[in-house]
Amino acid sequence: MEKEKKIKKNFTAWDMEELEEAFDLTELNSNKHLHNLLNTEIELSDFENQNLKYYLKMSTNKMKQWNETELITKFIGPMISLVNFDTPDFNYFAERYISAIVGDYEMLGRADGMIATGKWKPKIPFFFISEYKKEVEPRRNPMAQNLAEMIVAQKLNNNKCPVYGAYVVGKQWHFMILEDKTYTISRAFDATRNDIFDIFKILKNLKITITEIFKKMNAQKN
Repeated sequence: MEKEKKIKKNFTAWDMEELEEAFDLTELNSNKHLHNLLNTEIELSDFENQNLKYYLKMSTNKMKQWNETELITKFIGPMISLVNFDTPDFNYFAERYISAIVGDYEMLGRADGMIATGKWKPKIPFFFISEYKKEVEPRRNPMAQNLAEMIVAQKLNNNKCPVYGAYVVGKQWHFMILEDKTYTISRAFDATRNDIFDIFKILKNLKITITEIFKKMNAQKN
């Protein structure tokens, strides 16, 4: 019997309407898991506060001048490194290829950044981040790219846990969650204002959340 041919589509080729129709998704205004991620009372160390004050000054003065690569290397990368997502159970990967068959589609592409199990290469992803310099670019939609990557993660973890994401457009950060057939997007957090401290707390809370998800997934195996 001839194997059914799937439609191959890169993450960057999707728009939001196509994703909703292809995968029967619904946007919700709120999600308890995303609410818990965003509303955290995590304390920051003096070292973290000093670094964030430096990043805030730099982003306020320089962000308009940066291209996308400079935004990643000078600002987003240092923020991610300060959290340190590299653990014995999962790691942060950048510009890694990932794919999965989801329904009628073969979804594939290189993710700007992801947190996933695996030492040498990503296996089961829990979080994706997409970085853009401009709000609107030809053939690229930051929200849709991030959601497409999250759909692949949901497939790879057999829909056993919520999948988190974030897309960064210049100074604006939006956090996302995909749970079952619903997704929710946070308000914008402005990295050139004091929101930068909230962004960092959310990232730190994300590390705690992924650690808990990993433990639950291991418990289900046993």
